[in-house]
Amino acid sequence: MKHLLLTILTTTLIVLSACGGGADKKAPEINILPPVEEGFTLQNIRFDSRDYYEGEQVTVIEGIRFEVQWISPTSAAYRIDLYLSINGDVYSDDNKIAGLKCGSASFSLCPNATGEVQCVIDDNSLSCSFGNKSVGSESFQDNDLSSLRFIIRGCDALSNCDVKTFNLSVQNNTGN
Repeated sequence: MKHLLLTILTTTLIVLSACGGGADKKAPEINILPPVEEGFTLQNIRFDSRDYYEGEQVTVIEGIRFEVQWISPTSAAYRIDLYLSINGDVYSDDNKIAGLKCGSASFSLCPNATGEVQCVIDDNSLSCSFGNKSVGSESFQDNDLSSLRFIIRGCDALSNCDVKTFNLSVQNNTGN
């Protein structure tokens, strides 16, 4: 009799534990959110190793090189286009300085998420290069120095883009 009672009790415990112990438990609700589409956002835009935020004024000296750096949100393939805007113009093929393919070990100018170019304003022109290799230039009229804008546009492979605009203040080089 003890064995029969023990067998029934053991079977009951196994069945109850398999059913969640007999307690009235609700299955947890799982809220599955749709995947958030991540945009492409350029980060840490730097001019001569100093962080700048979109819309800020960047002071450069005529004839003196300055470095522009950026960080992409991914090291996957992306594109960086640099523009010089005069009198509030938006970016377009007409004012493009350079277009760089970035984010892959096969791209030598910016093989990962971090990229940089050196630029100089001289003789009414903004020119940018990587090392000794010119990546492009854009001319402007001398009287437009107060309205220059440097525009950086980055896009990922899915055409998600981010645009950052900076006001350029060009000062004369008094060291000549």
